[in-house]
Amino acid sequence: MKKRILIVDDEESVLFVLQNSLVKLGKEYDVVTATNAFTALEHVQEQPFDLIVTDYKMADMDGLQLMEAIRAIRADARIILMTAYGTDALEAEASRLDAYKYLTKPLEISAFRQIVKEALRVEDMAISRPGILILSDTRFRKMMGLLLELQGNVGGRCIILTDANGQMLAHTGDVGGLHLEEIASLLCGGMATMQAAGSALDGNENAIHLSYREGTRDSLYVVNIGAQLLLILIIENGPYSTRLGSAWYYARQTAVALRQTLGEADHATAPQIFDGTHVDEEFDTELDKLFEFGEETAVTHSSIPSPPTPAPEPPPATAGKGKLMSLQEAIDLGLFAGDLPESDNR
Repeated sequence: MKKRILIVDDEESVLFVLQNSLVKLGKEYDVVTATNAFTALEHVQEQPFDLIVTDYKMADMDGLQLMEAIRAIRADARIILMTAYGTDALEAEASRLDAYKYLTKPLEISAFRQIVKEALRVEDMAISRPGILILSDTRFRKMMGLLLELQGNVGGRCIILTDANGQMLAHTGDVGGLHLEEIASLLCGGMATMQAAGSALDGNENAIHLSYREGTRDSLYVVNIGAQLLLILIIENGPYSTRLGSAWYYARQTAVALRQTLGEADHATAPQIFDGTHVDEEFDTELDKLFEFGEETAVTHSSIPSPPTPAPEPPPATAGKGKLMSLQEAIDLGLFAGDLPESDNR
């Protein structure tokens, strides 16, 4: 499928240069332009874009206002903000609105193309493909922080992150008494059906879907993160329980943040992990290490029988580890049996 990119700038000369710089990347890119924010919003409402690049200083509606309007339509939109009037305050606002990148003009075309390719590659990373998720400590703590923040915002009993196979990856809160694997597995099947229906509807395979069930004791919310992860919220019902709209809002914001956090992580399949290694040799080496005992190491266990003959004492310190010894010295230490021949007595 082609990658759809929307570029918004009120200077047509800038639009022309940026559009042509991306068109030259290949036919897999479909680049649409808009000379004002209102036209851009019409494009976004009509169909989704994989990436939106917008200028900040524009008439009627600036880039930050456009970002806020786009977030209301498509919360998971990936947006790059450009400006020739860069300030720390503006960069902070762009960060608050979850801009993928904040770029200052003038732009170097080659750098701009590379940033666009990276943004689209992040969108395609392993959240949309099966594999083993590899998280650094920093990224894992950020993920858990997002889950804990969501639990606090919605007053949830627990928050659960699972993969598309129903395998729980992380959770917060009280999960006691819950059949998590069964629940997650069933929800994954239902969400897959929702994703297929949505894709048939508008062709957008990266949309965010919400499933909701109100029970007698607990309410259940499910939000997808790409095609391979699910965010599950379980909220106890009561007079002060979070309402559906608020729970959906916080869940959607967390899903967007998790998508960016986990989408930039490394993934590997099982064959990739063992490629280039001799598994049997590696196993034997590790096994040998396991049974290596130093001179001062003792093994005591009632199930281990005593050897029929006592083990020879370690060589004296004068021999030294790794030093050569004569055959006579070896016989004296009990390492060899028999007498030393006269011809070898030296």
